[in-house]
Amino acid sequence: MGMIGIVSRKRSLVDTGDGLGMAANENALRMDLPRAATAMRAAQDELELRVKQRTAELEEQVIERHKAEERLRELTTRVLELQDEERRRIARELHDSAGQYLAAIQMNLSALERESCALDPTQAKRISDSIEMVSRCTSEIRTLSYLLHPPLLDEMGLASALTWYSEGFAERSGIRIDLDISKDFGRLPRDTETALFRIVQQSLANIYRHSGSHAAKIKLRQDAEQTIVDICDEGRGIAPEVLKQFDDGTRPLGIGMAGMRERIRVMRGHFNISSGPDGTRIEVRLPNAEGTDETTH
Repeated sequence: MGMIGIVSRKRSLVDTGDGLGMAANENALRMDLPRAATAMRAAQDELELRVKQRTAELEEQVIERHKAEERLRELTTRVLELQDEERRRIARELHDSAGQYLAAIQMNLSALERESCALDPTQAKRISDSIEMVSRCTSEIRTLSYLLHPPLLDEMGLASALTWYSEGFAERSGIRIDLDISKDFGRLPRDTETALFRIVQQSLANIYRHSGSHAAKIKLRQDAEQTIVDICDEGRGIAPEVLKQFDDGTRPLGIGMAGMRERIRVMRGHFNISSGPDGTRIEVRLPNAEGTDETTH
């Protein structure tokens, strides 16, 4: 049996076991409390200052982001407006310029055909073929002009333009189009009618190119607050993961689909697409403008 002793070089009253060391430590703690409190307040003040600085920085970033988004929205709106105006201009030029030249050529060829008795059969055949080709070219230019911007859209409104377009599309594509528009559907602001027409136009093009559907349904309705367009097909649909990425903005479904969504977004509307094994549905909701000005048409 032995003993082990531990001796500290710094003498402490606690080691004496007589309570003097404990009293000394309590006195020391009481002397350190004000300094500790002061240090804690200083640390807290510094932390609050850093929080305020960081909060101000974040608020500034949010403000700048909102400003950037607003500038982007204004730029997108301007680009879409210029695009529509350019389509109108090209359509007008095709109809008024190229169309008129072709009409003059056709009249000259028709005059020559009436004088074909002085021509040999080969020359007469060439004139007849030329008249037929000019007629086809005139028809294609007229169709292209109307597809770029149908005159009915400005003159008669969205309902008439969609009726004309869906009938022509069904004839060209072989896809059955079921168009449902209420008889009392009224006029809308020009930019709203143009946007909704482009939505239907692009949607039908996508159905023809990608869905494999033999039928499409278009329903156009209007209430006191908004105009709603539903477009449905009976095709193969869109894969769920692809559709989710489109909704998240991580993967576009194509320029046409992205353009449709952006066009509606800048007009403060809602664009929703859903898809399954029975087909795809696009729903567009645009708020009605207050005090529609008929002069804009």
